[in-house]
Amino acid sequence: MVEALEYLPMPLGYFRLILRCFGDTSERRAAILAGTGVTDEMLRDPTADISLFQQARQIENVAALFGEEWPLRAPELWSPTSHGPLGVAGVAAPDVATMIEVVARYGFVRAPFYSASLRRGPHWTQLDFELTAGLDERHWRPMMEVSFIGIRAGIAAILAGPPVETRFFFACPEPDHAPQVRAILGDDVVYGAPRNAIRLPTAWLAVQSPFADATLYDVALGELQAARARLAGSVGLRSRVERLLKSLPAGRLTADEVARLIGVSRRTLVRRLSEAGAGCRELVDAELRSRAERLMRDGDLSRAQIAEQLGYTDPSSFSRACRRWFGRGSPAPN
Repeated sequence: MVEALEYLPMPLGYFRLILRCFGDTSERRAAILAGTGVTDEMLRDPTADISLFQQARQIENVAALFGEEWPLRAPELWSPTSHGPLGVAGVAAPDVATMIEVVARYGFVRAPFYSASLRRGPHWTQLDFELTAGLDERHWRPMMEVSFIGIRAGIAAILAGPPVETRFFFACPEPDHAPQVRAILGDDVVYGAPRNAIRLPTAWLAVQSPFADATLYDVALGELQAARARLAGSVGLRSRVERLLKSLPAGRLTADEVARLIGVSRRTLVRRLSEAGAGCRELVDAELRSRAERLMRDGDLSRAQIAEQLGYTDPSSFSRACRRWFGRGSPAPN
């Protein structure tokens, strides 16, 4: 069973981009998708989310094909556009300070495996990243490398030159591909640090951006604020629960497990779902019904295998659920 914390919802944009960068043959595409549970239908859906588990599995697959240094082979991953409204807001921000603050305040909207905080001093300012999900180093280090390279590129663009005084800290042992990392980030890369962090001269914060665009910045910031509000509100919590349930590769969650993964108490979960016109059991049941219908129509698994896939230890319980859902034990054919 995959660690519960790895069921956290994750934007599908990174998954799509990695697949496009490295899945250039049918064999590689199949190998990158293997075991993720991500379908072509999901990839075509602009509103779809996946789980952090599915993103981690893709990272494992790509590393097996291309080595641990795979993020360094795809400059497309470093582009601000790969980070959605977070990257757009950073590019359009009026100065370095605002760009860094956007990452600190809204980074979790795009990357739910960390939270960021900003520390300012008279000489140095540091952006700290605290891991909030139970990911192994082989999963989070590539994503942190991509984040650091992207932030460095944004700073370099504003400064109109390499940000040579920037220092990058990784909370992991030095990997074999560290020379390639330093070739991109610069020589001042530290491994074995207490936390992942970026340190830059405080004087840089006041540097104005030649790419500042107030209209574009406001639009992107509005998207980020709306996303944060959806995560905080009752309707947003319902959507988070629905995405969480949809992202499960197999099995099902109890209300207590859902509350823990969403980050609220069970009582708060029940109350806020009620405010949004739903109940946890109702949402779980709806997702199980949808998955059962899809699996039965696909015809690839036996009835017993479908029951196991949905977390039913007793086949008779699954049969009763099917009669309740479909009236006769199975959905009508297309």
